[in-house]
Amino acid sequence: MADRSGTAPTTFAEALGAAMERRGATLTHLRDRLAARGHPVSLTALSYWRSGQREPERAASLEAIPELEALLGLEDGALSRRLSGRLRRRVGAVEPFDELLGDPAVESVIGEEDVCRVSSHLVVDVGARGEILRARVRQVVVADREGVDGVTLFVGPDVGTQENAVVMTAVAGCTIEETYDVENGIRGSRLVFERPLALGESTVTEIEATTDGLDLETDYALAAEQRLEEALVWVRFHADRTPSRCWVYFSEGGLSHSWPVELAGGTSVHYRQTAFGPGYLGVRWEW
Repeated sequence: MADRSGTAPTTFAEALGAAMERRGATLTHLRDRLAARGHPVSLTALSYWRSGQREPERAASLEAIPELEALLGLEDGALSRRLSGRLRRRVGAVEPFDELLGDPAVESVIGEEDVCRVSSHLVVDVGARGEILRARVRQVVVADREGVDGVTLFVGPDVGTQENAVVMTAVAGCTIEETYDVENGIRGSRLVFERPLALGESTVTEIEATTDGLDLETDYALAAEQRLEEALVWVRFHADRTPSRCWVYFSEGGLSHSWPVELAGGTSVHYRQTAFGPGYLGVRWEW
């Protein structure tokens, strides 16, 4: 694909403009077709994108890009891989995991800065004896450079200890290259994607954390090293044993708070935040 000058486009705006010219597509046509496919984008936004004054940044706008590529007869990624630096501006810097826990290690524990963590979900299943059966972490990440092939996931120790007997297993979207102990009970696992990502491409990984022996932990939290579009902790209790009291809590930007929640006849508690981090949020309970 080349523009009128015969040179290949290098920016998102150039690629979009060249594709529109080649297909004879107007902004109004694209707006109407995107809306019909469930991706409403305003004429103003499309005009900004074509002129280069702005690039897609919001989640809804980014989700529309594959449809826009299809409408213009482009190969997958022809537009998205030319988005320049928007993800780093959106999420900001990576916060060291150990500092989020309030227990800094000798060497700062920090994740990769060449991926943007978009969302993270922690799901914890509790058994009939009050034991932790499993904890699963599902996360969506986006490549902030070409060829990113993995990300490191850190797991902290049990509350009030430096003990960490967690065994990590890949469930979907990745393999675990290695698991290693860092310091102060923090354990890191290097998750390798199914294939390297193009710039701006997203992927989903899911891992399961279990422990050998009986784990009676009553407090689980999710640490957001970057600002996430969504962070969620969901604790699911066995129907034969639900807690007498539960709390949800968060810490972000120097502000910390916790409050009680009722199961109200249910068997689970969840806490969800959008546009959250760096910080952590969690659920704790008593029997």
